[in-house]
Amino acid sequence: MQRRLLPLLIALLLATPVIAMQDAERWADGDPLAPDPPNEVAAPLQARLIEAERLSSSGDFTMAATVLKEAATLAAGQPAEVDAVDRVSAQIEFRRGRYPEALTLQRGILERASARGDTASVARAETDIAILLRRQGDLAPALSGFERALAQFRQLDDRNGVADVLTHVGLIRLNQGLYSTALESLRESLKLQQAGARAEIERTYHYLGLLYAGMREYETARRYLERGLAEARRLADPSREAPLLGSMARTANLAGSFSEALTLALEAERLAERLGSPPGQVYALIENGRAKLGLNRLSEANEALQRGALIAERIGQRSTLARYRALLAEAAARQNRPEEALALWQQALPEFQSGDDQPQLLDSYKVMIPLLREQGDGERALDIAIESLSLQEQISGLDMNRRVAVMESAYRAEESERQIELLQRDLEIQALKLRQEALGRWLATFGVLSLLLVAGLLGFRYRESRRLSRQLEETNRELESNRTALGQANVELEKRAEALALAASVDPLTGIANRRAFVERFEVHWADAISRHSALSIALIDADHFKRINDTAGHAVGDAVLCALAVCIQGLLRAGTLLARWGGEEFVVLIPGANSQAAAGLAERLRAAVESLEIEGLPRVTISIGVASLSGRSRLRPEGLFDEADGALYAAKTAGRNCVVVADEPGSGAVG
Repeated sequence: MQRRLLPLLIALLLATPVIAMQDAERWADGDPLAPDPPNEVAAPLQARLIEAERLSSSGDFTMAATVLKEAATLAAGQPAEVDAVDRVSAQIEFRRGRYPEALTLQRGILERASARGDTASVARAETDIAILLRRQGDLAPALSGFERALAQFRQLDDRNGVADVLTHVGLIRLNQGLYSTALESLRESLKLQQAGARAEIERTYHYLGLLYAGMREYETARRYLERGLAEARRLADPSREAPLLGSMARTANLAGSFSEALTLALEAERLAERLGSPPGQVYALIENGRAKLGLNRLSEANEALQRGALIAERIGQRSTLARYRALLAEAAARQNRPEEALALWQQALPEFQSGDDQPQLLDSYKVMIPLLREQGDGERALDIAIESLSLQEQISGLDMNRRVAVMESAYRAEESERQIELLQRDLEIQALKLRQEALGRWLATFGVLSLLLVAGLLGFRYRESRRLSRQLEETNRELESNRTALGQANVELEKRAEALALAASVDPLTGIANRRAFVERFEVHWADAISRHSALSIALIDADHFKRINDTAGHAVGDAVLCALAVCIQGLLRAGTLLARWGGEEFVVLIPGANSQAAAGLAERLRAAVESLEIEGLPRVTISIGVASLSGRSRLRPEGLFDEADGALYAAKTAGRNCVVVADEPGSGAVG
């Protein structure tokens, strides 16, 4: 045994100076993969820890464990050295997706460091524990841990630690939907790193990419993710490359580029499998399945999602497992397995409802509403539909607020940079003035040497003063230009905010298109029908005796009736048929390609469906409908079609309500 260990020991002792020299170069270059400089850790132990990290990053966990056992023997009970061994062990467990084991090791480090008053080690342990909690979906305790670590690193004036923690805080804020705060944290971290702080800059680029992907700014997101990927490849660390590939796949899926997303997801999956990283596999497989769903390769999508769900369940990623189940439910629904789809959805729903992922909850509602109706559970389908409309309104408002918040944050950052630049300019001006004063004193001191020397120096001073004056004038012009640019930036921000406010095209009560959105769509279809001599119809709908409902039952019940009407009518319309709220209790349906007979048939089905609609707690309601059709006629003004539909609606009201009337044309009549 001693004969076998002796050559290994000699080799390690010989390698130690080389390793130390390489690490010194990596610290000087600011390599974020370099281990912390060994303060209290002996060189032989440090060499083994570096080797264990290298082996684990390449996926050789068995050999890494062997090297760690040797390192634990060398630590020999020294607190700092035991902490160093446990820290590397925890990082390896984290890469393997064994979160409970990693948490146990990190909490042991935290307890020992707190007992001996080692603030730096406490801050590092708090950071590592918070990362593990975030991976498990426990955002609130994770954020508390990061905030404690951030305060400790600031107290220690540790810019490296501050930059690292700010990056993680940015991701937490992003997961909570606080986009402006997330952007500020990530930008502060990036600024520290650009000023020399040693942290994982590819992680900062990664999270900035995810932030802009959440804002649907996909090109900006891609640019940041590509920067992060280039940095990870420069460091030759596959364990950092795989998550970036997964996020690039996620961005491509969100943008609808499913083929590109599948290519990226498969590459990320291969890397994660090679590294033996279950978290990496979970991340890659969910984008793999999502891309295949987008490409309608349902069987393949189902297989990828089932594999990923098993891994997510094994390593305890609850929120990710819920997303897997929602996607599996979508696949089952599209493969005509409604019972299985509903069962999967029921398993995922509690996690979505207890979390902050409103878009995911809304997407699951959209898939499940038709299934519930097909299963005969119309009442629950209606409840979910009404809740979906409210959720859609919240998300639309939240999305607009997020965009404005990010724009304001970016503007504040730019304004701060401009203010710093202005201050720098002011300092340059002061320096120039001081230089002039110093030059004058120097001339006064040495002017007594000789008249000739004084004359020469005065001439030199004159030329220098002229040059400095020109510099002052140029600096003042630049200051004025900067002030003008600030004013223009402020005006641009106000214009963008107004544009976002005008972008809303959804009726806030019913969640369907509003009048402005309908008019825009109608003008497009009108021009197309005129140019092609094709059919185009509209149906103007009015709720009968709606004022009586408001007067007797109250406006809250009236609003609920309007929502129920919108859901009922929308459910009977196919794709391409636009429903909008025209105002008050009036709705309008745009029916491209339909003549008056087809439009009248659709209107009659809508009238009959509303007449038979029964909702507990709401009064029965009927509708009157006026139909008008272009039917190949050439009109100069599209308003004429609305006038005909309005006249037909009035005729329906006059005829006793709860009926359909078609505007007078050859071959048309009243139905009711």
